[in-house]
Amino acid sequence: MDSLADDRSSFWIRLRAVVLVTAIIFVVFVGRLWMLQLTGWDEYARQAIYNRLRIVWEEAPRGIIYDRNGLVLAENHPVWNVNIIPADFPRDPEQIEEIIGRLASILGPEKGTSTAEVREQIEKISLQTTPEAMLLEEIGEDVSIRAVQAIEASQYEMPGVVIRDAIQRSYPQGSVAAHLIGYCQPINVDVTDYERVKNYCYPRSQKVANGLLDVPQLSQQRIYTRNSLFGQEGVEASYEFSQRGDKVVPVLQGRRGYHLYEVYASGRPVGGRPARPIASRPADPGATVYLTIDTRVQRAAEQALAQAIGSQRAGAAVAMDVETGEIIALASMPSLDANIWTKAISPDKWQRITSDSRKPLQNKAIAGEYPPGSVFKPISAVAAFQTTSLTTDRTFRCDGSITVGRRHQLFQCWQRSGHGWTDFYKGMAQSCDVYFYELVLKAGLSSDNIARYARLFGLGSATGIDIPGEEEGFVPDEEWKQTVERAPWLTGDTLNMVIGQGWLTVTPLQMAVATAAIANGGKVLTPRVVRKIQWPQWLGGQMEMLAQPPARQLELDEKTLARVRRGMRLAVTRPQGTASMLKHLGVAVAAKTGSAQHLRNRPTHAWFICFAPYEKPKYAVAVFVWEGGGGGKTAAPIAERILAAAFGL
Repeated sequence: MDSLADDRSSFWIRLRAVVLVTAIIFVVFVGRLWMLQLTGWDEYARQAIYNRLRIVWEEAPRGIIYDRNGLVLAENHPVWNVNIIPADFPRDPEQIEEIIGRLASILGPEKGTSTAEVREQIEKISLQTTPEAMLLEEIGEDVSIRAVQAIEASQYEMPGVVIRDAIQRSYPQGSVAAHLIGYCQPINVDVTDYERVKNYCYPRSQKVANGLLDVPQLSQQRIYTRNSLFGQEGVEASYEFSQRGDKVVPVLQGRRGYHLYEVYASGRPVGGRPARPIASRPADPGATVYLTIDTRVQRAAEQALAQAIGSQRAGAAVAMDVETGEIIALASMPSLDANIWTKAISPDKWQRITSDSRKPLQNKAIAGEYPPGSVFKPISAVAAFQTTSLTTDRTFRCDGSITVGRRHQLFQCWQRSGHGWTDFYKGMAQSCDVYFYELVLKAGLSSDNIARYARLFGLGSATGIDIPGEEEGFVPDEEWKQTVERAPWLTGDTLNMVIGQGWLTVTPLQMAVATAAIANGGKVLTPRVVRKIQWPQWLGGQMEMLAQPPARQLELDEKTLARVRRGMRLAVTRPQGTASMLKHLGVAVAAKTGSAQHLRNRPTHAWFICFAPYEKPKYAVAVFVWEGGGGGKTAAPIAERILAAAFGL
């Protein structure tokens, strides 16, 4: 009996436990239903609505780039592409084969497209159900008007096959200013670029048209898709967008348009074929950018450089306003037609470009680092006048060379017969190397002071120009040699440096900035290539004039730069001046030639710097020709043509 009572007691305990667990599950279930249907209704309803919407984006046209006179340098060229809309494409195999055959017959004559290639593309695309038009890659890109007419005439026989307008970047001036302007490519070419910007969004926009609802994808619109054109190099890259704190503002990049479709769970659009959007917004172009470049001067610089370098050499030239820092010409040769980047480059062509020893992809005006040779002498002269007791009438004897040290190391003048007794103005006008050696040996000019004034003029650091890719050059000093080379600084190192040789390297842009500082009274400017930006209406519509960054004023004796300027002027006006070939240009020029050694048994690099007019300087010019020999022979005629174009002579 006791056993039976225990069994009954255990049964009721288990029963109560089951009832309790069941009750708890029921309460949880009812509570969850209450949360879903009452407290979370709005959120889940919104999510359900979002799930039945499909957004199709329309790529934005980029902003136009003009030169300072309104000449178009970069624009958008409309092209026609063949696209497939999977949601509208038939599923019947016989009808699909008929469409494939028609497309092959239309595209084959101009694209060399086979039926198998069309079938491969169609099979890949037709697996989708999206209302978004999908490009027939390569075989359907940039087709002729003949193909467009044929496809549109067959639209009833080829449902789902459509022609879509597309945008291709175009550079109507070809290779002119190509390094400065840069180019565009789809952002998916460089995954790093896309990963860096994929989360950038446009400034918060209004709700969807017609007051439909605030769709998150539209209220926080991302600027870039994997197919967006993205600036590579030059202005196209540096004015792609502007980052202001944590806010990103598109500049050349426009605003994408969209089409909003209502779709079934399968992804097919509601409403049958053709799919009709329930809301749309057209794409808007980016900002219009006006450069400081004068295409007429730029073209003169490039033509003169091309003639000088031929097919074996390379070179660069820079012309800038000495008061504003505006670059009116920035040329690097050899160059490439910027339009080659708008389409795929064949492997053979890419191999030819990258294997060219002249480095056509490099912007030598801002990234080429070379020994300056004698065009550095004006800076050495400034250092000598500022840090020693040198006067313009102190003379040194030049017999064509000097010997230094116990080993009687020979340092030669470029004129082996010598210049005789030479004062400062003769030394500058005739570029006497021995005169500058004696500034070190007898006047007391030190390597530290040469390096200090070189850096004050901006050498050894980036100028801050508003395009990417600038190199800094290099200014050596005693500390560097002891630390890196693990060797003491020798007198011979200073003698090399005072005439612009040794480890010293500069860019053509840096020499243009330094020349401008000599011309304008010691103001070291930040060069720039963009003058103003016309913002589109969707970003306010204002015209923004870009402010010139403050110049850095050098603290120099007022007589110092006047002496150096006069020395450069005498290089043009004196019969034996190394720059006398510019004497009859029609505008008063002050100049300095240079020939820089870089490798044994190789021709010297040719340099030329100048400014004009002498009395009231307007432009400074720096020209460099790789292994061009004498600066007066090779580089000076290029500067002459640049100045002639700038002054309309």
